[in-house]
Amino acid sequence: MDKKYIKHLIQNCPLNNFTEDETSEKRHQILDDYMEQFNDFLYKNEDKLMEHFWAEYVASSEVFMLHSSKVLRRCFIFLDCAAAIYNYTSDKVRAKKISELAKHISIQIQNDLNQFKSILLLAMNGCFNSVIVEYRSLYESFVIGQYLILNPDLVPIYKDHLQFLKYHLTQVVGNSKPEWDKKHDDYLDKYGKEFAENYGWTKSKIPNKKDRKIGTLAKECNLKDSFTALYRFSSSYVHSSAFSVSTRMDLNQIKPFFQEAMYFIDSELTDYMRESKIPTKDGVIMRNILLFLYQDFEKIGEN
Repeated sequence: MDKKYIKHLIQNCPLNNFTEDETSEKRHQILDDYMEQFNDFLYKNEDKLMEHFWAEYVASSEVFMLHSSKVLRRCFIFLDCAAAIYNYTSDKVRAKKISELAKHISIQIQNDLNQFKSILLLAMNGCFNSVIVEYRSLYESFVIGQYLILNPDLVPIYKDHLQFLKYHLTQVVGNSKPEWDKKHDDYLDKYGKEFAENYGWTKSKIPNKKDRKIGTLAKECNLKDSFTALYRFSSSYVHSSAFSVSTRMDLNQIKPFFQEAMYFIDSELTDYMRESKIPTKDGVIMRNILLFLYQDFEKIGEN
């Protein structure tokens, strides 16, 4: 699709009158038929169009960034190693009985690895503002995971909250069933109406309703100030500000978001290895793989 083809499409349209009057219905049908022909042409040539799109995509300066940016290249190397370490660890403990906390961390790591991959793909395509937005979700995931490590007795309640939200979603979108509604209400009977809130699962540890928020959890976990500073900055992108709407970040400016995301994954993998009780030798070697990659990443800059 290019300007030349759009011009051709417009010029060959049999209609020239687009006013609304008593003949509009007939002309609407003519236009609909014409557009259907255009759509059919696109779909019949879908393979060729995809080849063209891919050629243009690969040749674009954004994809070229992956070849020229040391920051992105090192991030992808870290991702590959982190995924391999997770797979090795999970295979190592597959036959063992691990704690509910270890099971939770395992699920969280898988989700966070996928989200980190999404962040890198966004950056590879020049979507730097979206990287900042996605960091916010990754931060919140990390905080929740760290809070559960401090309070492992909350893991079963957190899992119940997850199931509750699944049933709650069916009510919101309007495709619930009576048996799902019953399970939904059973959770509320068990934990109380406040369980329906985003952080309702923390009620036994945080009795004050106003304090049940990500900031309270982060404070309890005693996280680095830099994590929270970037989180607050990313929130201005989620909720929009003059800066987020009207500026475009560059790769140098978003490097800290990659760095902290790598720290989150490093920390979660370390927690997983510890909770899974893998052999010391395995844990030390894999921990140092992540540590050395992270330290090297801190040193590099963009050209």
